[in-house]
Parts: sequence; structure tokens; C-alpha cells
Amino acid sequence: MHCFIGFLLFLLKALVVIIPVCFLGASSCPGEKKEMEDHHPRWIELNESEEDLPEDKCRVTKLDLGKMRFHIASGQKPIHCNDATFQVKNNMVQTDKADSEAFDWVLTPNFYGRVTSEKFPETIKCGMKHRVNHDDKEGGLPKEFLDEWWAIDPIEGSTKEIILIIGKGIEGKLAISESLQEALKKKKQNNEIQDYEILTTTDAAKRHNKYIKEGKKVYTFIHTAG
Repeated sequence: MHCFIGFLLFLLKALVVIIPVCFLGASSCPGEKKEMEDHHPRWIELNESEEDLPEDKCRVTKLDLGKMRFHIASGQKPIHCNDATFQVKNNMVQTDKADSEAFDWVLTPNFYGRVTSEKFPETIKCGMKHRVNHDDKEGGLPKEFLDEWWAIDPIEGSTKEIILIIGKGIEGKLAISESLQEALKKKKQNNEIQDYEILTTTDAAKRHNKYIKEGKKVYTFIHTAG
């Protein structure tokens, strides 16, 4: 009898050890791990949660070299018809790393879209170049971009609360022409805008999210290349 009871106690102790190990093994099986990564991918530059995003906020949630994901605010429309094809699920837009036309995006209070020749003809004509020669004052994003960007979503009434953010690439390689910098400076001095910021794309995305959370009107340009 004592031997039988001892055997039962041995079996119970063995189960206590085996069951948690089984659960641990099941939770880390390749199929479930891949499913988690598909739904919650790890992006190097920015990897914010996409759970319970406010419907009225346009937030950049994920960012990596050449691509990003952002949440469309309610009522926010694509600038070009084709921009709507980048939308995935739950009002998320994901740019395509393989598409060179998807490297440059603008986000305004009411619109979102790529910088293409349809709405940015002068910008495309002038060209947006990575700066090779640091003495080239007009290389990079041209002054014409500002007027075409502003025309996408003109604000009725006072524009003094608007903040303009320019993300010049993950590594900051996109040059900003001197004439554009002067135009931005003039807008601020004339109280046409609250402020402007020229940052690396990672910092620009984070600053965009911060201001959006604070309820500010933000115009953001995102260059997802280097």
C-alpha cells in the first residue's frame, strides 16, 4: 500500500514538471510564432502598437528603410486614386519598399498620398536629390514643393496653428534647398504658421505622432529612403 501511494506521488510530481514544459513548447511553435510576426511585425526605426488607434488621428505606426505604415484618420482621403491601393486593413496604409514612387509621402489634416507629378509637377520637374556636394545650395527638395504641398489641403481661416514637418530620410540624406529653408523661415516670421521642423525621417514620424496626439494641425513630409 505504501509503495502504491509513493508511486502516485511520483506521478503527480512528474506531471507538475511536464505540463508547463508542454505549454511552453506549444506557445513557441513555428506556426504560431510566424502568425504573431505577421500581425505584429518588428520594424527597426519605429514600431508602435496598432491596437485601439483613435479614429480621428493619423498616426505613423511603423517605419523602416524604404517603407512605413500609418493609420488614416476618419475623413482623410487619398491625394491620388492609386494611393488608395496602398491601404491594407483597419484603415492602415503600408508603402511598398520595392516601389520607388512610394519613397515620398505627405500627410495633411484631410489628405494623404505620394509625391507624384499629378499634384507636384514643379517639385518633380526640379527633382528631389540626395545631396552629394554639400556646397550645392539648391540640391534636394526644392522651394516649389512648399507651394504645391500647401495647395493640397488649404486651411480655411487662420493658419497660425499649423506645424510643418519635413522628414529628410532615415539617414537624413535628402537635401533641403536653401530657397526652401528661407521660404519656411519667412512663413514662420510672418506668423503664417506656428513652426516648422526639418528632421531625420524617424524623428519626423515621432514628432508627427506627438503633435497629432496633442490635437495640433500638422503637415508632414516623409522621405522613407536613406
